[in-house]
Amino acid sequence: MKTKHSAIGFLVLTSLSCSAYAEILADQFMPNGDLSIAYPQICIRTNRTPNKTDMGPIIKMADEIARKFPENQPEQRAKAVLDQLTTAFGSGKFGHTWINVFHDRNGAVSPSSYSYREGQGYVKNGNMDKSDRKFSLQRCAPLNSPKKQIKILEEVIVPELNMASYFAGQAMGMSKTNPVNGAYTPIHNCAWFSGIVWNVLMQEEHVFAQSFNGAAHADLWGMPFMKAMKFIYEPGMVAEGLKKAGSH
Repeated sequence: MKTKHSAIGFLVLTSLSCSAYAEILADQFMPNGDLSIAYPQICIRTNRTPNKTDMGPIIKMADEIARKFPENQPEQRAKAVLDQLTTAFGSGKFGHTWINVFHDRNGAVSPSSYSYREGQGYVKNGNMDKSDRKFSLQRCAPLNSPKKQIKILEEVIVPELNMASYFAGQAMGMSKTNPVNGAYTPIHNCAWFSGIVWNVLMQEEHVFAQSFNGAAHADLWGMPFMKAMKFIYEPGMVAEGLKKAGSH
C-alpha cells in the first residue's frame, strides 16, 4: 500500500488553524463503531456541523494583537499571536476532530483513538477521544489489512506529521515541544492531523480545508513561513467534507 508521502509534505506546507466561532453538535453515539460495515474499521469523527467556519473574527483578532507591537519586534508579535490562537483553538469551543479504530464488533479489544490536542500534540488513546464520545458526523471504512494499515498509521504517517509539527513549533518559538509527540499549534491542530491521517491512510482526497491567504498576514504576524500557506484545516470543513462524502 502506498502512503502518499508527497501528499503529506504538500499538506504540511499548506495548512493552518482549527476552527472559529462554530456550531457544535454531538448527538450521535456509536461506542462500537458502525455495525453496518466490517471490522476492524477506522472512523474519522467530528462534533461540528457541516458548515465552513467564518475565519474573519479569528483573523481580525490576530491582526489586532499583532499591531500592538512595533514593526521591529516580529518575534514578540509572533509569540503573542501564537499564544492567543493556540489557546483559542485548543479550547474545544470551535469543534474537534479525531480518529477511532474499532478492532471488533463487541469491543472485546478496546477501541483505539488518535488525535491532536493543545498542550500535548499527538495523543493516542486519550481520555477525551474514547469511542463513547458523542459526535455529529463520521466516516467509517473497513481495514482490509489491519495489521499493515495500523503499522503504517503508527510508524509512518503519525511520526511524519509529528516531526512536521515539531519543526514548525520550533520555527514559531515554542520551546516545550517534543518530536515524539509533535506540537499542537494553530497550524497543526486536530483537523489537520485527523484529515491528513484519513486521506493518506485510506487513499482518499476529501477537502478538509478552506482557502487562506497566508501571505497577506505573514509579515504582520511576524511569521514569514506563512507566505506559503494557502489553506486552513478546521473541523467545520471536516464536517462539510464528511457530509459531501456521505458520512455514516
